Amino acid sequence: MVTKKRSIGNGGITFDKARNAYRTYITTPDGTRLFKRFKEEADAIEWKSTQLHHIHKGTFVQPSDITIGEWMIEWLTTYKKDTVKQRTYERYTSLAKHVMAIADYKLQDVKPLQVQHFYKSLSPQLSACTIAKVHKLLKDMYNKALELELIQKNIMTIVKPPKFEKKEVETFTLSELDTILSSCKNDAVLKKYYPIILLAATTGMRLGEVLGLQWCDVNFFDSTVYIRKSLQQSSALGLILETPKTKTSIRRIKVTQECIDELKNLKSHAKNIDHKQETLCFITRNGTPIAPRNFERVWQLLLDSNHANIDYKNFHVLRHTHATELLGAGIPLSDVAKRLGHSKQSHTLELYAHAMPNHDEIITNAIQKLYVVK
Repeated sequence: MVTKKRSIGNGGITFDKARNAYRTYITTPDGTRLFKRFKEEADAIEWKSTQLHHIHKGTFVQPSDITIGEWMIEWLTTYKKDTVKQRTYERYTSLAKHVMAIADYKLQDVKPLQVQHFYKSLSPQLSACTIAKVHKLLKDMYNKALELELIQKNIMTIVKPPKFEKKEVETFTLSELDTILSSCKNDAVLKKYYPIILLAATTGMRLGEVLGLQWCDVNFFDSTVYIRKSLQQSSALGLILETPKTKTSIRRIKVTQECIDELKNLKSHAKNIDHKQETLCFITRNGTPIAPRNFERVWQLLLDSNHANIDYKNFHVLRHTHATELLGAGIPLSDVAKRLGHSKQSHTLELYAHAMPNHDEIITNAIQKLYVVK
């Protein structure tokens, strides 16, 4: 038996004695009625008032049972797969696997505190840096849901990922760099990789950019290379040539005469270069691309005690070393950022501020001249 009926605006609340609960409803913008039960009348009134408020403001969202896991799959396949690079998409899917613990939560119902507890549960298995990446993934996913009016607000803006300190970039000393280059150049087995390491050390190119260099990208007349491709290793597609990380990563840079001489020598011994000069500069004996993972083994071998005898640092440290030395020599930040292919100078500054010359004394002397009391 239903009693205590009242109409409030375009909704209503009834008390159902059989279920000992308050049953409230509203009329949604599309004309259908939406029902919900509550134990307490105050909760029923609050829910109805909130929904009517959203309807009148135009922010009402139709209820949905879609879960975080279901929306994650939809978001990845529909809005990410064909809009980002293959390797980026694979990183997204890898991070998405960490969300399984809350995959069955309804997208509209999950609370910030639940996500906060979820992050805490990840701490024993994942680093704070990785959890921060998971958070960014969820935040982007919720932003798209908000745009599509699947949710009323992005709760991920309230949730706080764990803090972590970014590690200061590692570099080689000039002495270590000289040892690495000379050890490679003079080794009977490793010397064939010398042009790769020389190019990376003297240009700051990423490994994928070096291995993706084609002969049409090398201009022997003005000693420049044009970086427009990057060789990447995809878990799904194998080795792929794709455009570099950002638009500014597509760039033309000047190289040293030694680099040009090494490339000339390499090309003079190259076979089966196609007429468009799109053959890769660096290939295996079988004429196939050099996989970045395989080159990593070469790099490890070069640094070990039987060769350069230098503590291991990954290949990317050559790039950091190049940038650090340029800034230390007083090369303008804008020029270094452009050479590295950074989209923002602020990123270059954040990474390498420690390497920039200290102008404190010069600034102090200038201030003293400006503010002389007479």
